Amino acid sequence: MIWKISKNFFFGIVAWAICNVYTFVNAQNNNYIYQYETVKMDSVFDKRADLTLETYLYYLKQEKDKKMDQVIGISKELLISSAPMSPLSNLLVDLLFEWGNNYLISKKLKKADMALLNFGGIRAALPQGKITVGDIYQISPFDNTVAFVFVKGSELKKMFDNFTIKRNAPMANVQTIYQADKIISYTIGGIPLENDKIYTLSTINFLALGGDAFLSQIHFESVIYTDIPIRDVFIEEIRKNSMQNMQIESVVDARVKILPTP
Repeated sequence: MIWKISKNFFFGIVAWAICNVYTFVNAQNNNYIYQYETVKMDSVFDKRADLTLETYLYYLKQEKDKKMDQVIGISKELLISSAPMSPLSNLLVDLLFEWGNNYLISKKLKKADMALLNFGGIRAALPQGKITVGDIYQISPFDNTVAFVFVKGSELKKMFDNFTIKRNAPMANVQTIYQADKIISYTIGGIPLENDKIYTLSTINFLALGGDAFLSQIHFESVIYTDIPIRDVFIEEIRKNSMQNMQIESVVDARVKILPTP
């Protein structure tokens, strides 16, 4: 039995070597004749369209437009996003904070201490007037999902200590104070960070998994990953406000303070 396997293996190697030599020799042969032609892609090919496929694609577009054009609320003004704080980034992280607290309560867990997003995940402005589902897809085009991170204060401190005016994140229920481009103090819920306390963060899987390096060097006590897209959170919360006859408006407060350089 051992002889048969070894013999087959030997002949296999020989066959492989012969094939490679043959391929190499033929590749060097200049007698090969290659033919090609340029085919112009123009309206001539439109006549060959599969009507069944064309009809199906038209149907999909109609369904997509119907969904994206749904009005979910009204914005009193144009909202844009920029670091270290802006009306749109504040709005979105506050919506996550509110939604996250309701989610945690429904799971018999305590409310979150803060919410955390990233400026890079906000890809468009929120237009003034009617807000559609399509607007939220433009603002949040990535398939990031909600995550809840449980982390000790001494570990969370590492994130804050690495923040600067130019490199930070949208946060809810947090105040940060900067001077000379450096963070000099911060509070969560109006209270200085406590090293031994376990904090709950409402955030997104991208950040929990190390994206943007905010949390990449931090040890978590635990993490809850959901399959709920962050854009669905924004859509749901804006719809909720609309049902209460509340318009979306600018959120600019004292969550970020920049002191003059001494």
